[in-house]
Amino acid sequence: MAGNNEMKVDDASSSTASFEEIGPSKSASGDKVSTLIKGLIAQDARFGGPAVRSKEAPNYDEDVPDVLYVVQYRDIGGRIVDTRQSDKPLDLSADSNEDEASKRKPVIEILTQVSASPNKGRGRRMGGRRRWPHMPYSPQYSDSDMSDDEGNDMNVTKVETTVMAIHSKHLKDALNAVIGYYPGTNFMGDSVTIDAPYHALIHHRDALARYKTAQPACHDSEYVATTAKHIDVLLGFLDKTFGEKIRDELERHKNKPPAATFEWYWLLLKPGEVVYSKIKNVWTPFMVSRVDHVMGSGNRLNSYTIQCWNIRYRHGKMKRNMESFNVRTFSGEQAIHSLSVIPAAFLPDDLKEQEGLTMAEKQIQLGKQYWELVKRPTYKEYDGDLVERDGCLAGKLTGRVIVDVEGYELYGNQGPDGGRRRMPPPPGRDMPSPHRDQLPQFAARCSCKPCSKQGDREETGEFAGFEDLNPNKDTPPKNDVYFLVCSNDIPAFILGERRWGHIYVGNLKEVKSDREAFKYLVLDDEIKLTVKALIGKFASMDGKVSPWPHDFVKNKGEGRIFLLHGSPGVGKTCTAECVAELTHRPLLSLTSGDISSSMSPSSVERNLHYFLQLGERYGALVLLDEADVYLEERRAKDLRRNGLVSIFLRALEYYRGVLFLTTNRVGAFDSAFTSRIHVALHYRRLGDADRLRVWANNFDRLERDSGGRAWVSRGAREFATSAPEVRALRWNGREIRNALQTAVALAETEALDDGLERVTVAEKHLRAVVKMSRGFKEFLRKRRGSAEEEDEGEESGEENSDDGIPDDSSASSDGIPFD
Repeated sequence: MAGNNEMKVDDASSSTASFEEIGPSKSASGDKVSTLIKGLIAQDARFGGPAVRSKEAPNYDEDVPDVLYVVQYRDIGGRIVDTRQSDKPLDLSADSNEDEASKRKPVIEILTQVSASPNKGRGRRMGGRRRWPHMPYSPQYSDSDMSDDEGNDMNVTKVETTVMAIHSKHLKDALNAVIGYYPGTNFMGDSVTIDAPYHALIHHRDALARYKTAQPACHDSEYVATTAKHIDVLLGFLDKTFGEKIRDELERHKNKPPAATFEWYWLLLKPGEVVYSKIKNVWTPFMVSRVDHVMGSGNRLNSYTIQCWNIRYRHGKMKRNMESFNVRTFSGEQAIHSLSVIPAAFLPDDLKEQEGLTMAEKQIQLGKQYWELVKRPTYKEYDGDLVERDGCLAGKLTGRVIVDVEGYELYGNQGPDGGRRRMPPPPGRDMPSPHRDQLPQFAARCSCKPCSKQGDREETGEFAGFEDLNPNKDTPPKNDVYFLVCSNDIPAFILGERRWGHIYVGNLKEVKSDREAFKYLVLDDEIKLTVKALIGKFASMDGKVSPWPHDFVKNKGEGRIFLLHGSPGVGKTCTAECVAELTHRPLLSLTSGDISSSMSPSSVERNLHYFLQLGERYGALVLLDEADVYLEERRAKDLRRNGLVSIFLRALEYYRGVLFLTTNRVGAFDSAFTSRIHVALHYRRLGDADRLRVWANNFDRLERDSGGRAWVSRGAREFATSAPEVRALRWNGREIRNALQTAVALAETEALDDGLERVTVAEKHLRAVVKMSRGFKEFLRKRRGSAEEEDEGEESGEENSDDGIPDDSSASSDGIPFD
């Protein structure tokens, strides 16, 4: 990889890094070759010694060319064996023996290094004519320049590099005045070199032209004139070498749509400017740091490596995060908006998608939201794609989350299966993150002595104050560029899936709690009043649980544990869900599978501690459904189960939060749990009057939550509440909800086939569901009552498929109806 912005000061080969392609230029004839500059290179024909720089101050006069071209010949071992110079591009085939060079230095020097071998009278030929190896951005030579020469003592085998050495102190001061942020560049050395194609110089050619006539007032007239002259030398060289190609490329940028060629694509990627890359179908902003050329076979440009940064929260502070993008070669012209990395100026705005804002305004808004979100855990609604990052799975998510950057760093690798994160990709799969560059703290300024003495007038740089800010302590930056390049994805705990993931800030919304949910809960009025009274003091908007009076032992018994017991489908789980809505708190709903699938005491203890920690951290209501799996009475000979019970007893003793335990086998509980339970509520089976209320509530919620898109016909209502075949099924609350959901699905399919926008749940849809349910229950009754009459083959074939299928008295709980 060629580091085109890399800059070295005063090295043996004057090589440096940075800029653009060198176009064709006219060659110089042999009689116009200037004399060698004495002291520029101390040659050792035997050992190829390094260049030795003259210690004298540079002199600029008419005897020294403003632009000096130099060719260094290296043997197969890389040693310098010869050097030639000219005020014009050199004829590589000409004789290398020249006169002694002057000590005086030019304004700029163009140095080309080639690999060579002693000429034995025959150069490499192709079709009767010598063919020189291709090297991007090196001076081009005409056929006459490459003609055979009997006096030539060197045979060029490969053109290696072309660099520019800047000797003029005036020019270096001017460049320091106009180039503020360009990683890899440094104009402070005695002799500074930059690799072709001179990115930094071409990106700032307009700024140099303006600076020429607007120099600081402290410059005297002679300094102003010399600086202006040397700027003209540089700009003249750039225009002569690149001008025509740059102007053609800029015209392409004006096309509709704007286009670019691969050769000049880097013109669009100036360090310190914002670009966008589409990551998982979302435009993500980055700040360009540098652009490197990646060379392929034959020294041809194969791709660009674009190093960028944005700002992410890590370890308590907002830090710059480095990213690399690789853009591979493409032929001809290509629309800029179709490229993988697009400058902000060429990114089309979608005002509808961006809510009437420009892309920059939208990203600044999201950046400020990101700044606030990282301060503390925040309860949010999310609807959108997940980001595949740090081993977290991608996918689609609609549900509630806790945005918690600090919690992700603390707990992201804990919990079942390591927080449900995948292992990181193997080395080499993704591009490594580049090294973080250093941001300038002060604005660009001239580096001459008079300007340097005015240190008290230094202005802060554009990116000053961007590094390592703590949102909880530091003042937000006033520069909106900071928020423009803030990350647009953030880690969060996904409540419904009990795992961590990365989500897009733009898809977050405020939680709209259903305060009416508790009203629709079909319970005895006495139980509803008790629950509402006991839980009311826990309602809070700041996510903190207010503890009840605790025991004498510190941190012991500060929680509140509710035991909800009764038959399936009578409202136990729904009670916890409605309480969460009423108190505007997150609900962390757990099953035995979340705690441990292996029933290993060590994994149970680890995972239970993990989830209860999160419950306390988020002020969440924790629901442990079907808790009897872990809380059954201990037995003398079952040490494994006894260990599980002891783990739960200890966890409940020290838990500081609200915990709901549900069970339909309260008689199996260990007696030691009774002292840990603060409130025990019994739920009786539903009667016919209760079922009528459940049906009515579900009908009303369906029409309310669908926004009028779905409604239930009068015939369907009467059938559900009055038909003998429905009453005979004696459905519980969950079965009623599931039946209505199935009927809605049938109605939606019918409406879609008929091209209707409004969904009507008719009597026929409910009849179909009742028929299926009645047939299934009849099958189960026959299965249980007459299994001995079935032949062995049928029994064997059906036993596994039906084993464990719950009837109406053993179904599991799952969510608020239509919520």
